[in-house]
Amino acid sequence: MKHGLSAELIESLNLVPSCIIIVSPDLSVLMANEYAKNYCRINSEKFDDLMLPKGLEEIFKGVDPSSDKQIRIIKRWFADNFDKLSASHAKLEFINAFPGISYNTLSIESQIGAIIVNFGIIPRFGEEITVSEYELAFRSMTNDTEILISIVDDYGNIKFRNYAWERFMGKGMPNEGRFRWEDSIHHDDMEAFQQHLYEAIQSRSAFSAEFRMQDYLGKYRWLKIRGTPRLNIHNRFLGYICTGIEISEAKHHMEDLIRLNDELLKSHDQLIAKKEELQAAFDAAELGSCSLDIATLKLEMSKEYRNHYGLPLTGDINWEMVTAAVEPEYRTEVNFVLDQAATQGTPVDSTYPIRHLISGERKWMRVVGKVRRNEHNIPISVFAVVMDVTRYMEEENRKNEFIAMVSHELKTPLTSINGFAQLLSYKGSHGKSEAVTIIADKIQRQVKRMGRLIEGFLNISKLDASQLEIIKERFNLIDLIKEMREEFINEISTHEIVFTSTANHVIHADRERIGMVIHNLISNSMKYSPPGSAIIINYKLQDGNLLFSVSDQGIGILPGEEERLFKRYFRSKNRRIYTIAGFGIGLYICAQIIRLHNGLIWAESHSKQNGSTFNFSIPQ
Repeated sequence: MKHGLSAELIESLNLVPSCIIIVSPDLSVLMANEYAKNYCRINSEKFDDLMLPKGLEEIFKGVDPSSDKQIRIIKRWFADNFDKLSASHAKLEFINAFPGISYNTLSIESQIGAIIVNFGIIPRFGEEITVSEYELAFRSMTNDTEILISIVDDYGNIKFRNYAWERFMGKGMPNEGRFRWEDSIHHDDMEAFQQHLYEAIQSRSAFSAEFRMQDYLGKYRWLKIRGTPRLNIHNRFLGYICTGIEISEAKHHMEDLIRLNDELLKSHDQLIAKKEELQAAFDAAELGSCSLDIATLKLEMSKEYRNHYGLPLTGDINWEMVTAAVEPEYRTEVNFVLDQAATQGTPVDSTYPIRHLISGERKWMRVVGKVRRNEHNIPISVFAVVMDVTRYMEEENRKNEFIAMVSHELKTPLTSINGFAQLLSYKGSHGKSEAVTIIADKIQRQVKRMGRLIEGFLNISKLDASQLEIIKERFNLIDLIKEMREEFINEISTHEIVFTSTANHVIHADRERIGMVIHNLISNSMKYSPPGSAIIINYKLQDGNLLFSVSDQGIGILPGEEERLFKRYFRSKNRRIYTIAGFGIGLYICAQIIRLHNGLIWAESHSKQNGSTFNFSIPQ
C-alpha cells in the first residue's frame, strides 16, 4: 500500500485511459497513473509528493503555456472548498468551473483521505496518440461490471456501450450508431426525460434521470441514469459518459411506502374525524375527560371537566385542586379509589358529591376510568370521563323516599284493617251485631284506600313500560260526577266539596281513567287545604274541549313550581307540607293520562289569597 492507497486501487487507476492524479488532504500529489506519466511525460521520481501547483504544472507542461493562472485557480478552489468536496453540488460546481476536469473523493474513517482528479485525455500538441491499449483495458473493465455504461455523442448516437446493456436489452441496443431511445423508454416517462436531457445539453451540465425501459423480455424496468459531460481541451461539448443501475425494487418499495403513507394519512384524517365526533358526543352529553399522571398527579383536563368542578379554564390542574371541590366526608373514599388505581391498576368507578368551586352549587359526579400501564405492567396514568349524575342521584333519593313512604302508607290501612277485623270478631262473639255494619264500612274504606294506592303503583309501572292503555267510550259526565260526589260525601267529613256544574255533557274519553284524574285532583286539594274549607269543582264545554277545574283554599304553589308539580316523585319545597304524607306520583299519573288523551293539564296559584286551581282540558 503506497501513501495509504491500496494496490487494487492503484492497479485500477493505471488501467484507466485518462490522466489521473491523487492528491492528499494537505494538497500534495500522492501519485499519477500510468496514462498521465506516459502521455504527459511526467518524471515519476520528481512527480510524487509534489505540492498541487507543481503537480499541475507537470500535467499542463507543454499543453498550455498560459496555464499558470488556471493552476492557481484550481489550487485555490480545492483549498477554499475542502470541507464540502464530498457533496455532489460541489463536484458539479467544479465541472462547470473547470470544463473537462472532474474529481472524486476517497473517504477513510468518515473523513477525506484523498482526492482523485481526472483531467481526461490530454494529447501533446503535434503528437498523435494511440490509445488502443487503454481502450481495450477500459472495455475489459467495463464489461465485467453490472453497471450500465455507455458513451453517446451530442446527437445521442452510441459511441460505446458495455455488455451490461446487452444483458439488459439483448440485441436491442447496437454497439455503435443510432439508437431510438423513444422506442424503448416508457411513453409516460419519455417527455420528462427528453425535456430534462435537453436542458442539460443546453447548459453542458451533468444530468440524472429515472425512467422505465423495456428489457429483452419486453418488460418495463426502472433505471437510474447519470450522465457526465464529455468536453475536449478546447471546451467543445462531445456528448455524455453515462452510467446506469436498475432501481425497480427500490421504486416498488417507494411506491409501497407512498401507498402506506397515503393510507396512514387517510387513517390519521379518519382518526381526527373520529376524535372530533367523540368530542362532539362528549360535549353533547356534557361529559368531561381527563388524563392523570400517577407519578406527578398532574392532570390534562377538558374544558367540560373544568366547568363541572368550577376549575380554571386554562393552566395546570393537580389532584389537590380537584379534591378541594369534593365534599369533605367523601374525600377519603375518592383518594382510596385513586390509590387502588395507582397501586393495583384497578379501574375507576366512583360517585360522589362536590361543591362547585365558583357557584357553591352541590352536584353529584360520577367518574369512570381505565388505567394505562407501561412495558413493565406498572400503572402510569389514568384516563377517565366524568358526568353530572345529579338528576339521577336525586331520582334515586326520591325512589328511596318513595319506597319508605309506600311501606308506611300500605302499612297504615293494613294495621287499620287488622284492628277492625279483630274488633269485628270481638263484637260478633259478644252478640253486638249493631256495630258490625259500622266496622265493616270502615274496613271497606281502608280496602278502597289500599286499592287506590296499589292502582297508582301499577299505573306507574305501566307508564314506564308504555303499557297504560286508554279505552275511549261515550258517556255522560254528570253520571261520573254523581258517583264521585256520593263517594266523597260518604267518606269525607273534613271538607265541603262543592260541584258548581250539573249540566249533562256526553264526552268521548276513557271513563275509568278520567275518573281517576278527577279523584286524584280532589284528594290532592283536600290534603293541602285546611279542614272545613271548600273544594270547588267546575266543568264546561268550550271551543270543542272539555274544561275541568278543582279549586281549593290551601297552601298554594311556590313560584316556579307550577310546571314541576307534574314530574314524577316531585315534592314541593314548601315547608308547610313536610308533615303531609305523599309520594309525588298522583299528579304525574294525572298528567300522563291527560297526555294520552291529547289534552293539557296545568296549575294556577291564587295571587290575592291562599289556594290554587288545578285544570285539565281534553278535546272532544
